[in-house]
Amino acid sequence: MKKTILYLLICLFFIAVTTLPLYGSNSHTSFNITERPPIEWEKTYGGKIVDWGRSVQQTSDGGYIVSGAYQRNAYTPCQGFVYVLKIDVFGNVEWDQQYGIVPNENVGQCIQQTSDGGYIIAGFTGYNYHFDAYILKIDSTGTLQWTRILGLFDFYDDSLSVQETTDGGFILTGWTGSNGAGSSDVWLIKLNATGEDEWIHTYGGSGLDGADSVQQTSDGGYIIAGTTHSFDAGGNGDIWMIKTDTNGNELWNTSIGGGYLDRGRHVQQTLDGGYIITGSTMSYGEGDCDVWLVKTDSVGNELWNCTFGGSQWDEGKSVRQTADHGYFLTGDYTDPARGDLEVYMIKTDEYGLEEWSYIIDHNGVTDSGSYGIQTQDGGYLITGETGKYNLAAVDVLLIKLQGANAAPNAPVLNGPTSGDYRIEYSWNITAIDPDSDDIFYYIDWGDGTNTSWSMAYTSGETIVRSHKYPAKGTYTITGKAKDIYGAESDWGFLSVTMPCSSTIPFYDFLIKVFKRFPNALPILRYLFGL
Repeated sequence: MKKTILYLLICLFFIAVTTLPLYGSNSHTSFNITERPPIEWEKTYGGKIVDWGRSVQQTSDGGYIVSGAYQRNAYTPCQGFVYVLKIDVFGNVEWDQQYGIVPNENVGQCIQQTSDGGYIIAGFTGYNYHFDAYILKIDSTGTLQWTRILGLFDFYDDSLSVQETTDGGFILTGWTGSNGAGSSDVWLIKLNATGEDEWIHTYGGSGLDGADSVQQTSDGGYIIAGTTHSFDAGGNGDIWMIKTDTNGNELWNTSIGGGYLDRGRHVQQTLDGGYIITGSTMSYGEGDCDVWLVKTDSVGNELWNCTFGGSQWDEGKSVRQTADHGYFLTGDYTDPARGDLEVYMIKTDEYGLEEWSYIIDHNGVTDSGSYGIQTQDGGYLITGETGKYNLAAVDVLLIKLQGANAAPNAPVLNGPTSGDYRIEYSWNITAIDPDSDDIFYYIDWGDGTNTSWSMAYTSGETIVRSHKYPAKGTYTITGKAKDIYGAESDWGFLSVTMPCSSTIPFYDFLIKVFKRFPNALPILRYLFGL
């Protein structure tokens, strides 16, 4: 009896444990809950030497805007231009532009579309590790509207993150050596719509502090994520979060980390009012350095954290909350066998448990993932770079993962269902795409002929197609639609009958009469007065 009770208690314990929600630290947990989406397309862009992709955003027309660096020297931080690349939904280049101050190194670290249809870019310009923050505003076609340079040349100042604010101005953050209390501090800069300073704040202590990411929050203030060596518990660097009001006054700050170097790279406010941060950790996980994902509440209290990666150096660089309330991370993974850097993509559920991941390996070259987003079609897009630095041959890399695209509905065919096979008739064809994508049509007439795929039409638009059948009989017209992503509908059907006429047409009758009775024409003329 005692053994039976003990057995029941053990069973109940395991049932309870396996049904509880998971919180706390989860190291390298991988649950293949959902199938990872296939790669839709992968493309590279750039010049003849080293080009970087640093930031990407989907634009209002459904395409994408990318910023980074163009024609940069492979190793020496010398020359190179801010690179901006506008592409369509398929990755085709619509326009590209380069900006910068010669002979400086110029890099566009972050780009965002603005409410006027143009773009704001944050980065740095300088030479030999003496950099200034570099802010550029361009219009929708890439024409430069204004620039700002912030900082002092003999120091290291940069801007890594920028966003248009609700008042039409801009907020940016980064690392500054020319302002603040320590060797480097977080700085937060508010500009108006024309790029003029409204205010500048710095945050930090006597150590090395800086910020990589800023976002305006739902209360009108700002959340900043970066790294602190001034206020870390272990003395080697922690993730640092700072929350401010709308004027940049600090409301609270918190450091998250262990006894080794931990770094915050990107932050986003989540739907529950809290925050999600990614970066890297040497304090936790199983490798030398792992991707770190940390979830906090609205005042910075840690709710859970998860690590991902292999045995060597891995890092998270961006995180975005997805439509299903999970998270999409982009960063770097180091191949344990070869030591090559690879693109690392991770999709998790809302508790940080891995659903699927990608490690993109291009056979011995250096690959790096800088930034990733979820796209309007439910897929994903990342930017970074790929190539061989020792050959000074590195290009901007874009990888698009397929979304949960819905195929069009089966076409509806309307028109005559019977007629004379010697006469050409017209039929109307209409289909609806659930995603409102443009539609191509294919019609099979059922007599061995078809239309091939048509040009693209707007979802719901009625098209007209005409056909004449070669002989009497019953035919089935079938129609199919596909969207611009290649998703095909089911077939639509319409049965038509082309019967043999039961009476001889009058014209055919006369021909037969004249052939049979060639002398009948004078008689007909007499009878009809012709």
